[in-house]
Amino acid sequence: MTSQLHFPKLHRLIHWLLAFSILFILLTIVLRSTWMDKTHIATILQSGLQNDNISISQQQAITIAKSIRNEMFQWHYIVGYFIGILVFIRLYYSKKVGLFMPNPLKKNSLHDRLQGLLYIAFYLFLTSIVITGLVIHFLGHDFILYSACKTFHKLSWWGVVGFMLIHISGVIFANGRDNKDTITKIING
Repeated sequence: MTSQLHFPKLHRLIHWLLAFSILFILLTIVLRSTWMDKTHIATILQSGLQNDNISISQQQAITIAKSIRNEMFQWHYIVGYFIGILVFIRLYYSKKVGLFMPNPLKKNSLHDRLQGLLYIAFYLFLTSIVITGLVIHFLGHDFILYSACKTFHKLSWWGVVGFMLIHISGVIFANGRDNKDTITKIING
């Protein structure tokens, strides 16, 4: 986007709210799969209770661990809804005001076409994450495609992480070369 002079306040607000929301969601995923892992917490519970001569089964400890973990993971759902709203607002805003990315279908440079395709892929990944997240949350384990939705939900996050790495690298690279104020524009306008 070499011709972009500035980014309007609403564009910057959506950008940063989306960025920090995605980072927060990723934090909840990391917490759930590491420190807040149900078997890890269950082991800590069992050993702590054994010090007080109280014994519970592994299954009881896992049930308690899940209830502890679920309190933290509620924020995953709340921020997930927020991301869904932000994606909707961003798409509506882009339709109303115009796209702030190169059109990959126009005869632009290869860089601009690839950049446009990357943004499209990013929003497709985010949209699929929101839709599969809603399906998982509201239809639950009884839904016939639950397993497929959960797998697709997790795999789509890798697309978002990949986009973020490419996006941040590209911004740093562009800021060091021909667009000296790329970072300043997305912060200050």
